[in-house]
Amino acid sequence: MPLLGPWSLVLMTPAAPASSAPARLDPTVVSLARSQRGALTTRQLLDAGVSEGALLALVTSGVLEHPGRGLYLLTEEVGDGRVARQRALAAGGLLLYPDAVLGGETALLAHGVTVWGSPLRRPTLFRPIRRSGGMTALWVRPARGCRVETEWGPATRLPESLAQHAVDHGLQPGVVSADAALHSGAVTPDDLAEAVEAVAGQRHGSRATAMLRHADGRRESVGESRTGLALALGGIDVEAQVEVRDASGVVVARVDFIVRGTTVIVEFDGKVKYADGDPQVLWAEKRREDRLRRLGYVVVRVTWAHLERPGLVAAMVARAVRGGRGVIGA
Repeated sequence: MPLLGPWSLVLMTPAAPASSAPARLDPTVVSLARSQRGALTTRQLLDAGVSEGALLALVTSGVLEHPGRGLYLLTEEVGDGRVARQRALAAGGLLLYPDAVLGGETALLAHGVTVWGSPLRRPTLFRPIRRSGGMTALWVRPARGCRVETEWGPATRLPESLAQHAVDHGLQPGVVSADAALHSGAVTPDDLAEAVEAVAGQRHGSRATAMLRHADGRRESVGESRTGLALALGGIDVEAQVEVRDASGVVVARVDFIVRGTTVIVEFDGKVKYADGDPQVLWAEKRREDRLRRLGYVVVRVTWAHLERPGLVAAMVARAVRGGRGVIGA
């Protein structure tokens, strides 16, 4: 390696054993990492005068992480959250591969769309290459889709990102993200359908096709999306976000779902609104449900625990319908 000039940022390491002083990065290198979401390339560190031995000491002491070849993360800047780590790795990937764009679930995060049910282990990057590759920390794949700019950097368009996410991670994660994007108006049904058609011939392309069939932008949360999908897969035909009115036409409540042709209401109960134990909130919810019952409706409440048991949600609702109380005209 050539000798570094007098203006290089040199990590000062004493001649004494490494244990005699903590390993530290030059403040200018720290500032550079912060401007890059905590990511640094090996080349940047070496150019800043950080020796290979110092790099080892920095990783050993926990100042830096070394997730993959050519890439380091400033531990204090990345934090513990999966999304924060995904963003730091994505930033590092774009440093290593300037011709790359973010794709799949990483692009969804870059577009600000809800991502649920996928591992967020490593960012997806698309490059003008013929075969997939990369490293443990990055999934580098052949280029696909158009490039747009996001706060995270260049990424595939949102419709293509949603379709690819379903292909990569399956029906339920795909529906959750598609519902969120449709509900916010960030994507249109037609644009999503066009993107799904483009990936239909891929391996696992049928996942995106199924996602499109079950996506519904009227649903307002992860829990509602999962509930609606569980009901659809269980053969329960529901309508989402329905206003229930009394005999005089006054709106009593807007409910998550009503089973078509019945008076069975299905509500996802995430318990967020009850978390602080506010008696007024609890009382208002009780009065709302009492009014629905007086109008002849049966209310089935679905929780997170119910959603973790495949088939249970549909069975609960089917039982309420079979009871006769919930069937119009029964």
